[in-house]
Amino acid sequence: MRNASASAASRPAEPPPPRLVGRAYRSRGKWIFDPARRWRGGRRELTWSGSTGPEDGDHCIAEVPDDGPARLVEVLGADDRPEWDDRSVASQYRLRTFFSPQVEREVGRLAEPAARDFAGRVDLRERLTFTIDPEDARDHDDALSVSPAGSGRYEVGIHIADVSHYFRPGSAIDAEARVRGTSTYLPGGAIPMLPDRLSGDLCSLKPDRDRLTLSVFCDLDRDGALYGVRFAEGVIRSRHRLDYGEVQSVLDGAHSVSPELAEALETLRRLARALRGRRREAGALELEVPETKASVDGRGVPLRIERREHLESHELIEEFMLLANRCVGAEGARRRAGLLYRVHEPPSPRKLEELDLVLKGLGLPRPGAAAEPARALQALLAVPLDPPRRRLLHRMVLRALARARYLERDLGHFGLAAHAYCHFTSPIRRYPDLHNHVRVREWLRGARTGAWDPVELAAIAEQTTAAEQNAADAEREAVRVKGLRFLEGRLGERASGIITGVVPKGFFVELDPTPVEGFVRVSWYLDDHFVLDSSGVRLVGRRTRRRFTLGDTVDVAVARVDVLARECELALETPPRRPGRRHHGRT
Repeated sequence: MRNASASAASRPAEPPPPRLVGRAYRSRGKWIFDPARRWRGGRRELTWSGSTGPEDGDHCIAEVPDDGPARLVEVLGADDRPEWDDRSVASQYRLRTFFSPQVEREVGRLAEPAARDFAGRVDLRERLTFTIDPEDARDHDDALSVSPAGSGRYEVGIHIADVSHYFRPGSAIDAEARVRGTSTYLPGGAIPMLPDRLSGDLCSLKPDRDRLTLSVFCDLDRDGALYGVRFAEGVIRSRHRLDYGEVQSVLDGAHSVSPELAEALETLRRLARALRGRRREAGALELEVPETKASVDGRGVPLRIERREHLESHELIEEFMLLANRCVGAEGARRRAGLLYRVHEPPSPRKLEELDLVLKGLGLPRPGAAAEPARALQALLAVPLDPPRRRLLHRMVLRALARARYLERDLGHFGLAAHAYCHFTSPIRRYPDLHNHVRVREWLRGARTGAWDPVELAAIAEQTTAAEQNAADAEREAVRVKGLRFLEGRLGERASGIITGVVPKGFFVELDPTPVEGFVRVSWYLDDHFVLDSSGVRLVGRRTRRRFTLGDTVDVAVARVDVLARECELALETPPRRPGRRHHGRT
């Protein structure tokens, strides 16, 4: 029989109370916290430890449990300023923004790679290698090379920063990276998983600098068939720091580079197209859900809110990163090497049925036979639609899918139509990749560490999955805040948008071209009572029979914005009534 303490230890820890933004004020001799957002608990008494507290009326962040007083976490100040948007989000999501003195001491002992670090490594410095990243990227953890291998084949080198060279498992750097799990990218800058000395300097594959790598060499033919793969510890010297837009211009013939680089990029494009075709034939899904980017100035004021353009240059990099991840995963599975796998389980029949009902209500093509969900969803995603409705359809399919996660064993990856798939290519910003780097170094050197305990692997998988989701939520929240700030100074401005969600009280609209979402309370603007139809995809007026359906384009105006409450209300632009018409409804 297990004792009580053992049973308690086996139970999952209670989640911490949420952190909310609000205001602190004094009332009848007590400090009160008033959340900016609607909160089931409403106002609470505010407590804190220490002598430093808020001034009356200060904006602050507090932990608000289900019962009892709120606890002060951080005072933001008297004014609502764009400068502290990122700081506020980081605090709300408990993101670690400072490194401990112990981590800083370990980092301080690190030095540029030198000749002694190159021993036993493949010297790749004479090869044409280059990085392709977003224009504003600071951490460059992957580079590519390509060369003819004879018989119509090519050797593609996928060179990944060897972060694991710089510290030992169990060190302070390793422990901190595991807790953080991932880097988080907010509009004003990144909160890195690793200190900047590593992430932005020693490990970053900067041009014209000697850098250590773990490299995957893939022998491919023109049709994307893989004939062989090998792994090596290497040292490279990147020749070019390219960005996606620049590479796309080269591929489109609008920008010229050296003949050697142009030929390499064109070869990689042909191979990437072939790899993509093979994945599609295997059943991989091609979801297009554009990411929203907020560009800000030095004071945090948003300059632009826009959808990131999806280019073929993105697909080029994506294909070779996926290839490297699959190759490492397959070899790790063969060796039983203690990898963390990236798994994505098939959608449940219930989710597919719900998707089918929604699509039926919208009059859109439906997935069809659930016996082959991958093929059915592939066909659905290929339906030609205008861009707004295409985005809506792809989002609905994404919501029907299971969420990808990390696991200590392989369950396959439904979205990629792959088995034994792992993350390997981003060790600067993802801890599972870094863990897998350690495992690859072990098999290259014929040595093992003690990190083979399946219970420990399961704990790392669970922790890093949670950290990834928390970071993604924080990133979305931060972009949402900047989107609201962007609209804050545009009250009364008119815009069009697409209906992205309907509820009994109204509908959500994503504005175009500025992708910020707001809410329309339809009964405020039309003299009718609206109800959801049986399919749940449209609101119908009982008297007028007017309809508002998912995917419809509507004209609205920005009516109210509350950044701290994360609210945006939109006014429905309605055409004027025709002269002479009278309302015969009840009075």
